[in-house]
Amino acid sequence: MKRHIVIGSLFGDEGKGVAVQWLCKKSLAEGHRPLVVRFTGGPQAAHTVCTELNGTEQTHVFASFGSGTLLGVPTIYRSSSLIDPICMKNEWEVLDAKQSPCPIIDVRRAPIITPYDVEANRNDSQNRSDGTCGKGVYMAWKRTHSGVCFTINDHPETILNHVSAYYGVERYLPYDEMFVEAFDFLREKSVSLEEEAFDDLIFESTQGLLLDAERGFLPHVTATSTGLNALEDADIEESDVYFVVRTYLTRHGNGYEPKTMDGYELDDVENETNVLNEFQGRFKTGVFDFDLLNEAFARHDIASYRNCRIHMAVTHLDVVLQNGAMNYLQNGDLYQLPMSSEASYESIIRLFRKNVSLPITSIVGCDSPKGEFHQF
Repeated sequence: MKRHIVIGSLFGDEGKGVAVQWLCKKSLAEGHRPLVVRFTGGPQAAHTVCTELNGTEQTHVFASFGSGTLLGVPTIYRSSSLIDPICMKNEWEVLDAKQSPCPIIDVRRAPIITPYDVEANRNDSQNRSDGTCGKGVYMAWKRTHSGVCFTINDHPETILNHVSAYYGVERYLPYDEMFVEAFDFLREKSVSLEEEAFDDLIFESTQGLLLDAERGFLPHVTATSTGLNALEDADIEESDVYFVVRTYLTRHGNGYEPKTMDGYELDDVENETNVLNEFQGRFKTGVFDFDLLNEAFARHDIASYRNCRIHMAVTHLDVVLQNGAMNYLQNGDLYQLPMSSEASYESIIRLFRKNVSLPITSIVGCDSPKGEFHQF
């Protein structure tokens, strides 16, 4: 069995979805059986993929399902990830309308998010100040680790009783009806999958290293671990780990502000699926920062993981090409790498090889829309 691990290198929004789909495509092309493993976060993910479906090009933003779903690749959820039945049912219906293959999922181990977690999340002033997607992930994770933990194996009435009591709020019938309908739907759809039955495990992380609950830039972090620290040693042993970055810096939510430059527009207007919402705020972009990338690797002590192969996956090569240059920070100084054609992509790869603090086995890169990676 081969193991591939896809990790966001900075603040999320790097392109983890396209990297996962690419690895799934490679596995299928080799005649293997791939399985996507969700092991961090919850429905706050927004992993955009684009692929041909029924003769037409389809784009989907995966929040709850693995990013190999359009290819028919199943998803299993570890107990270190969370699921919201209502979000999953809604997204299932969106996929169904696109005539996508039905998601094949095993959610038996994943803790449940309820509408009461979402409400508590959105009403908590400290949580909103620290930064939140408004999906209830932090509150559900906190509740779960206090011992009030439920999965799809429990009875929905029991879940609703205990969770509403945990927050000290009255039951609200519209919430309950939505939850029970989605819960029953999800329990019917969930199947039994065993990781050992597949040839390739493709671990799909959510968010990025600098949003890790313990090793990120506090307090503007997520509730869960976001890096290799969320996995078991056996998962990492002899694995291929892909750290994903854009050619420019992104940040969604409160906290770190990327460095910007006048006249250097970095928005991928045509393909960008990040949008303004009342909880995360605006989507921010700036010049790439190698100091920040190496800081993320140092905080997670990535150099100590000697039992796996480290790769870089660089996305959105075309965006800096359209801007005529890749601007970047190194040792606090700003530099510019001119970009004149796709042949300039090689210079970006050399730049990463030179400035990344880790020994890199390989670097792959892709343009924005489809995530067709090429090795350099």
